[in-house]
Amino acid sequence: MSRSFALAAQILAVALKEWRLLSRNLHGLSALFLMPAIFVLVMSFTLKNTLTAKVDLPLAGWVQEDTTPFAAQWAREWQARHPGPRFASRAALQQALASRQVEAGVVVRAPLLDPVSNRPDPGRLEMWLGHHVQPAAAARLRAELSFSLLQAQMKRAAAEAGPFAGVLLDSASGGDLLAADSGVAVRYLYEIESGRRMTAVQQSVPAWLIFGMFFVVIPIAGVLIQERNEGTLARLATQQVSSAAILGGKLLAFVVLNWIQLAFMLMVGCWVVPLLGGDALSLAIHPGWFALMVLATSVAAVGLALLIASWTRNFEHAAAVGGGINVVLGAIAGVMVPRVLMPPGMQTVSAWSPMGWALDGMQSVFLGTPSAAEILPRAGLLIAFALVCLVGSGCLLRRPQG
Repeated sequence: MSRSFALAAQILAVALKEWRLLSRNLHGLSALFLMPAIFVLVMSFTLKNTLTAKVDLPLAGWVQEDTTPFAAQWAREWQARHPGPRFASRAALQQALASRQVEAGVVVRAPLLDPVSNRPDPGRLEMWLGHHVQPAAAARLRAELSFSLLQAQMKRAAAEAGPFAGVLLDSASGGDLLAADSGVAVRYLYEIESGRRMTAVQQSVPAWLIFGMFFVVIPIAGVLIQERNEGTLARLATQQVSSAAILGGKLLAFVVLNWIQLAFMLMVGCWVVPLLGGDALSLAIHPGWFALMVLATSVAAVGLALLIASWTRNFEHAAAVGGGINVVLGAIAGVMVPRVLMPPGMQTVSAWSPMGWALDGMQSVFLGTPSAAEILPRAGLLIAFALVCLVGSGCLLRRPQG
């Protein structure tokens, strides 16, 4: 019995000791409580109304290639209910999608009526989707286009049947009225511009490339804090090595590390994913714009990591703060939840996230035909963010060490 009491007393003493140590580790406690709470708040607002909100039809432009009376009448009736601009050609519609003048497009190919069955064929419709259409909105547009064709065919059958319309329509199902095994063809803007099929890996790799690059805070914090604790930074200062030189050298070293990390992740997307049964990442992208976005993203990531490492006093603190900030920035930017699923308020907040700037630029490179108007503003914001972080890091490195 006495041994049991002694063991219980020892367990209690050790537990109290751990609580005393925890009470002095405010950084660890903040990572344990504050960061998850922030993440819960961010994700809750990010996904607000995603499952319950009413989904509106996206603004769709039209190209009417079939001008027969049936197709023209059906298109007029649709646009009377859902107004949208008409375009003279597919090229004009593609340009409108790229400039976000419209969110989607509908191409009515000729002939809309199947020449054999004389029924409307939904397969003669092409639904074009921009990069920012909600999946639920796209699904609703596709379903309503098919249903609208069914209604048009029912009216046409009723007009031809005359007094026997009721009997014929009662005996006909939707499958009888529309061509069998048909559906509205869906094409993404990326597929139209590049001629390649849209895949999950092509959409996800840009986001996770950026997220991984920002986690350079972990090795940077380890190196900088070790140098501070071992007196390396103090010895460099006595040798007239400026903080600008120290930060510049670290920036160069870790930007190169980011490029190595990038090459590794691209190899995974190109070779490992296909070996496991997935689609291969396509690297048929503009090399100049890609290099600029990678460089801008890397200097922003390293700049933020240096700022965090310069401010913190130990590795645990740096890892907790840096990891938490990266997770929150990633959630806001659309890395974890696509931005098209966010409510408007969160999309506005997302526009102020450095990861959001990087993601917009990278997606322009990987999912379309990038232009200077799309790339340069975002690269400029990332580089300006990096400069602010580096200035802050320099000020923190020059503060007295306590």
